Amino acid sequence: MNAELFPELAQERARLVGSRACRDAMIERFVSVDPSSAADAITKEYVEVTVAEALQDLRTPGAGEFFGRIEQPGEQWYIGRRHIENDQHDPVVVDWRAPIAAPFYRATGLDPLGLTHRRRFTLADGEITAYLDEQLDDPDAAGAATGVPDPVLAEIGAARTGAMREIVATIQAEQDAVIRAPIDQCLVVQGGPGTGKTAVGLHRAAYLLFEHRRRLVRDGVLVVGPNRVFLDYIANVLPSLGERSVQQRTALELCVPKVELSGVDSDDDRRTKGSPEMLAALERAVTGHIVAPSEGVRQPFGSRTLVFDAQEIAGWIEKARNGSLPVNRRKDSLKPIVERELLRRTESDGAWQRVPELRNVLNKAWPTMQPVKLVDRLLLAHGFGPGGTKRKWTPADQFLIDEANSLLIGPPFTFGHVVVDEAQDHSAVALRVIGRRSPAGSLTVLGDLAQSTTPGGQRDWDTALGYLTRSAGMVAHLTIGYRVPAPILDVANRLLPFTDVVTVASTSVRVEGEAPGFVWCSTADLCRVVAAQAADVRHRHHNTGVVAPAPLHAGLAVALADIGLVAVGRVHGLAPNDVPVFVPEAVKGLEFDGVIVVNPHEVFDGTARGARLLYVAMTRAVQVLRFVGDADLPPPIRAGS
Repeated sequence: MNAELFPELAQERARLVGSRACRDAMIERFVSVDPSSAADAITKEYVEVTVAEALQDLRTPGAGEFFGRIEQPGEQWYIGRRHIENDQHDPVVVDWRAPIAAPFYRATGLDPLGLTHRRRFTLADGEITAYLDEQLDDPDAAGAATGVPDPVLAEIGAARTGAMREIVATIQAEQDAVIRAPIDQCLVVQGGPGTGKTAVGLHRAAYLLFEHRRRLVRDGVLVVGPNRVFLDYIANVLPSLGERSVQQRTALELCVPKVELSGVDSDDDRRTKGSPEMLAALERAVTGHIVAPSEGVRQPFGSRTLVFDAQEIAGWIEKARNGSLPVNRRKDSLKPIVERELLRRTESDGAWQRVPELRNVLNKAWPTMQPVKLVDRLLLAHGFGPGGTKRKWTPADQFLIDEANSLLIGPPFTFGHVVVDEAQDHSAVALRVIGRRSPAGSLTVLGDLAQSTTPGGQRDWDTALGYLTRSAGMVAHLTIGYRVPAPILDVANRLLPFTDVVTVASTSVRVEGEAPGFVWCSTADLCRVVAAQAADVRHRHHNTGVVAPAPLHAGLAVALADIGLVAVGRVHGLAPNDVPVFVPEAVKGLEFDGVIVVNPHEVFDGTARGARLLYVAMTRAVQVLRFVGDADLPPPIRAGS
């Protein structure tokens, strides 16, 4: 049957066997390399590292395989995860990031980009089982090559495992345009749920490392995620693409110097501490402690006395203060300014050491300020007390300390490129902290304004760009949803008018699916019914999660335990009976085959933030969404609304 449907199946399978054999031969060649024959220790170490990395890449799952084939007049290329070559060093499989592979993702019947034919392969257990052909040079077949092919839809709709997967075989044209965008810019990627923002950002990091290897290996790549659960969820994507040197942190983990975080801010305080106004106040404060003397200095110098009037000293201080270096380093520039004047007056190169009174006056006028002390003073001035040793530092304070550190001393470490996900939830101060990690302004910023749910989060990207960089920036839009089925996404989109942000609703390519269901129950039975619904959905979709307001979590844990299930707060490394249970704020970027949203009327409390939280919770579902509540659904998502 397969031979009838796919007449070239045997040849393609043989090609796959040959590709793997070439991979094995490459491994043998690398294993046989002897680093000890290098000319010096540095070269030896370089060879050892290079060989080890190459072997690690070639031994990863999928190396040696291909998922696509493209043809243009006189040429044919197979596209895969790794570059594979034969003994003559001719390419057998082309790395998906190579320029020659770009038309595989972007060509359509209307714009074939020089291709005559494209073939997409379906593999199962390492064996080619089917392929889909698209004749791109046939005008009558143009329409067949403009939609999302069936093999891609099948991969997109496959069951989730609790960890994000790479998408190299299913990258779509609008995603590929973002992935291959130039490096020297701050690129904001706005996209609704399921448009692949996170995957696109990670694949962009892998692509940039391929295109700018020397630069980025030297300067580094950083991925900033919203929390540790999310970072665990995406942890394997870049290694599976052959990139293991990328650092993955939360924004808070970037901050230095560290303080013990024992305080909790109210929403209003978080909003204030993260505001643009606080950024401006901090920028004023870093030089506010510099006060020029009101009187001059009479400095004995050998047999004479040097006289420096207050205006002259103030001029030196002002010249140094107006520099572009971090403030504490600007103070260092005060010394050569004064030394030049001393040399003019005394014709002595060592005069600086012979003017202690002048040095004392300058140190008093410009004391060295430390970041923690500066922020403590700033918070006191804005009514956030008590200060000093009694202060209970909060995460919002830690961001201010990091920004103060950058202004006073300079960023402690920087990167060649930074990818930041769920960026809409960061305050102005946090975005500034992240942006300082890329002095060149090379960033990929991923987010969805309709999912902005934190105090001080972002409402529009043009404003956010101003906090991130002083370099060029642009916004790209992803509008096609690949993860959330249309029957779920269409209902979730009804919440957008209530989110108080202007954004474009996503449309899903997955037109088939189950509409969201609703189960009403009494308050007394709520947790028991949720547990029963979770068990029911798990029969079909093992990767099922529960999204519920925090006060219900203890009761849900008991109800799940009563039926042999275990409530957990993670998505990675789940045991067979584990059921992830999260508050709506914590599920951004995650996905489950089945989702149970508990008491949606509590989540959507009539505020814009509530609408965004419910929008987030609903759009985590890849297959099934059910509501369980002890009150009716919010009006926007009721049937018939």
